[in-house]
Amino acid sequence: MPTPSRAAARRVALARLISYAGTSAAYTALLYVVYQRTGSSTWVAGTLFLTLGTRGAITPLAGSLGDRLDRRRVMIVSDLLGAMCFLGLAFARGPALLVALAFLATLMEAPFFPASAAAIPNLVGPADLAWANGTVAFGSSLGYVAGPTIGGLLVAAGGAGIVFALNAASFVVSAALVATVRGSFAGLRTDVEEEVHRGTRAGFVFLWNDPVLRRVTSAAAVFAVSVGSILVAELPLAAAFGAGALGYGLLGTSFDFGAIFGALAAKQVTESRQAPWLVGGSFVTAAGLAAVAVMPTFPPVLAAMCVSGASDGLVDVVVEVIFQRRSPDAVRSRVLAALEAVFLLGLAVAFPFGALLVGALGPKAAYALGGAGCVASALMMLPLLRTGPPAPRSPEVDRSPNPGLPFIGDAGP
Repeated sequence: MPTPSRAAARRVALARLISYAGTSAAYTALLYVVYQRTGSSTWVAGTLFLTLGTRGAITPLAGSLGDRLDRRRVMIVSDLLGAMCFLGLAFARGPALLVALAFLATLMEAPFFPASAAAIPNLVGPADLAWANGTVAFGSSLGYVAGPTIGGLLVAAGGAGIVFALNAASFVVSAALVATVRGSFAGLRTDVEEEVHRGTRAGFVFLWNDPVLRRVTSAAAVFAVSVGSILVAELPLAAAFGAGALGYGLLGTSFDFGAIFGALAAKQVTESRQAPWLVGGSFVTAAGLAAVAVMPTFPPVLAAMCVSGASDGLVDVVVEVIFQRRSPDAVRSRVLAALEAVFLLGLAVAFPFGALLVGALGPKAAYALGGAGCVASALMMLPLLRTGPPAPRSPEVDRSPNPGLPFIGDAGP
């Protein structure tokens, strides 16, 4: 029997919660251990570059798997391969080996997000799309809230190895939850649709030809390049305030705690109000990040990060819904992967600069730059506030009782 649509979304959300909690704890442990053993922000920047940067480079190919193969199976296999990589990390010691295994784990994880995001419009009806994405984002944010604090505490108490092992287990649980969802993860397609959207680059082509998606993606790129240095600055900022590993974990926790409320608010955003929330939320994020640069003590920094997280969490859900609504099923995974690739590559470009910026001017300078970038991003999206034609609708949701419906035609490169 098919899983009811809202139940399916809740299971995907729970899978995200468990997996993301483990992953955020693991990467918190990874960055802390690398920084502890090297004492270098350059090593931190290099680790981020080889993980997030690599994911940005591989995401277009990973997204094509979500359009070519059974999305449910792609998600399950991605989780299981990621589990194997993090189990290997539990036994690694040297910083070079840790970074190398994290690089491999990034490759294995990459197909999960575009496949899962592309499947949401098929698992729920159009009226529930914002609700479903908000629910999934709520689960992700809860995972991110728990992860950094858990990672910091476990590293301080028992070392990074146990964090990596627990993350491997979380991937297995996530895969098991996805396997329980019975429903169509893709819609029916015609041979014409398959031919029109053929190839790995089809997501970029569709995105570029859609003026709304092109503008949102351009704004996201500016945002990513501006805030990438913040990821390099978090550990030095916590160290500057004398907060240590726990303080570093709390920085990420505060941001993601705010994102929980942003995700809940996004569940109520109607299609006609998407643009105002998108632009307004970006300005609020800018204010929160810029405030960190002038905070004299650590507790107000956490409050500012919470505010930024709430607005950013709302913006993320709205962007995802816009992309899902405007992308046909035959190319949706690749379109979402193209957006993610642009964003992650923007972060990767910022990492080397971030290391130089933090070394020269201190960690607060990165937050000032991030706030300025958010303002620029919001200004770029102001034209979306003008009244325009309604967004194109995705094809009708397929309600076939066959779980993991095979795709029609060849969507490969």
